[in-house]
Amino acid sequence: MNTTKKLTEAALLSSLFIVITIIAVGTGFGYAIYLDFIVPIFFCIICLKCDLKYTVLSGITSLLIISLVLGNLGTAIWASQSVLLGIICGYLINKSPTIMDDLVYGSMLGVVIMVFIDIYASALIGYSFMKEFQGYSKLIYFNGYADSIYYLMIALFPFGMVFCIYFLSLIMAHKLHILTSNSLKKLLVFKNFRFLNQFLCCSKKVFYMCVFYLTIFEIINILNIKTELVYLKTIFISIGYLCMYFVIRDSCMSLQNFIITKFRKVAYARISFLIVVISLFLMFKITVIGLIIINAFLNKKMNIRLAQINIVNKQINILIEK
Repeated sequence: MNTTKKLTEAALLSSLFIVITIIAVGTGFGYAIYLDFIVPIFFCIICLKCDLKYTVLSGITSLLIISLVLGNLGTAIWASQSVLLGIICGYLINKSPTIMDDLVYGSMLGVVIMVFIDIYASALIGYSFMKEFQGYSKLIYFNGYADSIYYLMIALFPFGMVFCIYFLSLIMAHKLHILTSNSLKKLLVFKNFRFLNQFLCCSKKVFYMCVFYLTIFEIINILNIKTELVYLKTIFISIGYLCMYFVIRDSCMSLQNFIITKFRKVAYARISFLIVVISLFLMFKITVIGLIIINAFLNKKMNIRLAQINIVNKQINILIEK
């Protein structure tokens, strides 16, 4: 009975999506905020309400019907990017790991999806966000770091999209009263982000996964291994930048929390952060390696990462009880 209900709900929501999309695209409004934000949030809500398998089925059938009715394959391909991002966010919200784990996985998958979709979208509709970012990077002259800025933009774009879709979907799902207890906790974390930010971190598994990726990334650079496949290179480097961000962020947060716990002085933590920032500018790679080693030591001796996660869970449980 429950399966039939979810299938019916997915079918009804798919029908609603098809009608709205045809109207939006037909009137010219579908190429603005609608395809970029409303569509992924819509499918994220479907995933939260109707489970993953019915959402995937809904997405496939909806995109097929839209492409046949409009006769515009480019629109369907562009919409497929939003549908996939929405499904990914919905799946991650329903899972038990921390918000930071969700953002890591979502951002990485987002890079892969958006780069490959860009290949087909640029050929059919003539727009490519990669080419646009390449133009921006050339305008920003910063000691010859145009390529680095280009890859950084590509890394940040999916990260920003996933973050917005994830957060807005949680708010919308809360309004519709379809959040589970686990996803409700994630919403409360966002609402109390200002106070919990310093304790938010990736799980140990995800942190060391990022460290492993960066190790492979650095070995390939040292060996000067290159590929002629531009899109594969773009994905590889952009994910490397994402891993770099999450590793540096988590390591800095853990170090500051340790200093505050050890010395009971917030000023010491701020001074240490300033030293890390200056060191990153002066000797980036050595500083990153040092942060990873310090973080590994803190995890081994104090299990500081688990302690931070427990602090967040404790505070959220207190808010739920209120």
